[in-house]
Amino acid sequence: MTIKPFILISLVVSLLSACSLRANESVAALLPENSSDARTEIVETVSKALGGKKVPIAQDVFQESSKLLLASASVTSPTGVKVISKQANQALVFELMKRGDSCLLKRPDTEQEWLLKTKLCIKK
Repeated sequence: MTIKPFILISLVVSLLSACSLRANESVAALLPENSSDARTEIVETVSKALGGKKVPIAQDVFQESSKLLLASASVTSPTGVKVISKQANQALVFELMKRGDSCLLKRPDTEQEWLLKTKLCIKK
């Protein structure tokens, strides 16, 4: 049984197309320890994404989870009663992603993505 050249070429093109599409998929990523330059870039990117608002971000951001959750603190009265609960304001989520050799910061609720200069992220 012989395979006709056209079928063989079609099969090879299909396989190469599938590999190419897979290379452009974004997957969850983490940062290695001691990646302070990457953290600085992430802090700047998040600040720009929030209109220049400075947000405190942990030193070990994206080292254990590919997600960064930003939420406002609850407001408590002098007697200890919560006036506005944390649930009133939904948390903002940023995800660290890897696509090919690039690292991206993504905000799922708006589908915005920012290409990072750092290449340190690794697939989760």
